Amino acid sequence: LIEEPELVSASLDVVANEATRLERLVGDVLDLAKLRAHRFTVHTEEVDMGRLVEHAYGSFGDEARRRDIAFKLTGADGAPTLITDGDRVLQVITNLLNNAFRWTPDGGEVGLALEARNGTVRVDVADTGPGISADDAERIFSPFVSTDTQGTGLGLPIARELAGALGGRIEVETAPGEGSRFRLVLPAGTL
Repeated sequence: LIEEPELVSASLDVVANEATRLERLVGDVLDLAKLRAHRFTVHTEEVDMGRLVEHAYGSFGDEARRRDIAFKLTGADGAPTLITDGDRVLQVITNLLNNAFRWTPDGGEVGLALEARNGTVRVDVADTGPGISADDAERIFSPFVSTDTQGTGLGLPIARELAGALGGRIEVETAPGEGSRFRLVLPAGTL
């Protein structure tokens, strides 16, 4: 029995953090199952992509400062408005950013870029992490595949399934020792 208030508080913090982690894991598994079973509703609305990307950028500012990561946003000014599910687009971008920050070492770089081109809107997340071998570049989109002991291996599979549900796709450019660039490509038209 723990009686010291500081130890009780520390133990409660551990329990709360683990409960939050498990809640997130269960939510991710349910999201993936719904997406794969096509029991997923896309809610369409007008989405200002510039504001949405700025929101995603702002969510990672503290981590970038804390870890001395050069975090840059480009292309948010004058960005198009899409008819899409803004919450789900934000979820995809957040998953890609989580992945980039997980693999980028302290003092590295993460870039977030928005661009409209050839009837599409593209959101790039680039990092200076270790990169991915050609053999692993497709495997990382399979559920529960991760070489990171802290991750669940669900972020990228969910991002890919969500992108597909939104009429888009995820592309990846990577090589060992050269970092990675994940690109969300969405149609510029309506869903």
